[in-house]
Amino acid sequence: ARCLEGAGSADEGPMGDFKGEDDRVNCPFYFKIGACRNGDRCNRAHVRPERGPTVLLPHMYPNLAESMSIANDEEWDDDMYAKAQDHVEYFYEDVFLTLASYGEVEDIVVLDNVSDHMIGNVYCKYYNEEAAERAVKGLRNRFYGARLLQAEYTPVVDFREARCRAFHETRCARGGLCNFMHIKHIPRAVKRRLVREMYDEHPEYDPRNEGRERSPRRKDKAEEVKRQTSEERRSMIAQWNQDLKAV
Repeated sequence: ARCLEGAGSADEGPMGDFKGEDDRVNCPFYFKIGACRNGDRCNRAHVRPERGPTVLLPHMYPNLAESMSIANDEEWDDDMYAKAQDHVEYFYEDVFLTLASYGEVEDIVVLDNVSDHMIGNVYCKYYNEEAAERAVKGLRNRFYGARLLQAEYTPVVDFREARCRAFHETRCARGGLCNFMHIKHIPRAVKRRLVREMYDEHPEYDPRNEGRERSPRRKDKAEEVKRQTSEERRSMIAQWNQDLKAV
């Protein structure tokens, strides 16, 4: 079976800026996306990096039934969307600060795809390879809920190149089975707050702190609202996971 799974040219199409059709040896999907539906049966090489700034945590995110319905473009309402969005934001907050304990995080993405090789995949890109190495070693044999984490290096270095343009700009006709990244939406305000918390907990990461003390942080309205502690967030996520098992 051929590895190129999308319709049309692999050099450029509605899914994303994708080049690699000329390479008959290496799998372009694995190189760009870090995942291939053919796995080890692919007739092209999956060159697994031994180092790199980006770590893949396959199938880490536990999708709710509501999330799956939305990703599959099935019928859904505002309540379903709100529950699914709350779930992924709580997950993102919990995971971001945990992964930041290994080094300065540049970005984290959670996939909305539902195909077997992409469902629940979480990618974390660090600013340096040393942090990624600490994460791969530190996450070995650890669990998230009932899921054993299997952190690995991935060749993905630019999430913009790996994402599906149609999904992020309009609507993807292939839905959740698309083989380019459908990245779950995390509000910018959430990301900015988590970056500030990361620098507060690890001031050594903040380039503005080199050789001088950190200036007092200004609080915005979102931070003035009482937020749940990490323990409370984990408890809520654990309850969601229990509900998921019961379905």
